[in-house]
Amino acid sequence: MLRKRIEIAAIAILTLGIIGYGALGFALAGDRITGAERTLNTVVSHQNTLNSTFSDINIQLTTLNGSGSFDAKQALILADRSVANSQLAVQMINEDDASLGASERRLSDQRWLMLVGGSGLDRESARVAHARRALAVARVVAAYEVLHGRFWRALYAGLADLRDLNAQALAGDMTNAHSTLGNMKTDIETAAALSTSPGFPVDLHDMTTVLTKFVADYGKQLDAEAAGDDAAAAAQRATVSADVASLGEYDVDRIGAEIAAFFKPMIDTFNSEIAAATA
Repeated sequence: MLRKRIEIAAIAILTLGIIGYGALGFALAGDRITGAERTLNTVVSHQNTLNSTFSDINIQLTTLNGSGSFDAKQALILADRSVANSQLAVQMINEDDASLGASERRLSDQRWLMLVGGSGLDRESARVAHARRALAVARVVAAYEVLHGRFWRALYAGLADLRDLNAQALAGDMTNAHSTLGNMKTDIETAAALSTSPGFPVDLHDMTTVLTKFVADYGKQLDAEAAGDDAAAAAQRATVSADVASLGEYDVDRIGAEIAAFFKPMIDTFNSEIAAATA
């Protein structure tokens, strides 16, 4: 009888242990799933913000389209906004990914204690993995957009210089014209250095090459005019006119379409991974 009572007691203790283990497993799994869910909800809530940032990809080109008028102030505001938004996006992505990484580690830590709630943990881990893949793609897009924004900023600054240069030359203000030409040279060189950034078609690099030539030719024209060398000035004006004609041959709409086509698969992947993270 004593042996039987001992066996019954052992079975009871074992049963209670199993029940306690299961309850602990459910509690731990539930807590970690809830924490991961909160983090996921925060990340997903940023989706619209990131998509809005991504939509800036082609907005820079709009100032070069239409009637041909160029609002330098507005163009520079757009470029500065694009760079600032993209930099904030990179920061937000890194912070979100760090939070997801912490959740991912918590979901996998001490899994032996949560065998009972393992299926829920696996499901949540898969959702977190989708979200992290989305952020990995978004990080690349945002980083490229920073480079693109800096390119457009430099290009538009150069075009603003050109507007001032034309006004100064027409007014016969050669001193300021030479100074403005130096500023334009610096801005166009900056744009040229960024023109080979990922996602840019080769036409943009070619365009900055023509602009660089234009700056050099315009400088020679100003020098000839300042020296009173009418023949040389006339020859340089013809060269400058040819540079301007070359710039007019670039199809801005096609350039924009090529840039959008480069980013579209990445943006689609970002959105599909976010959708999978919320499924």
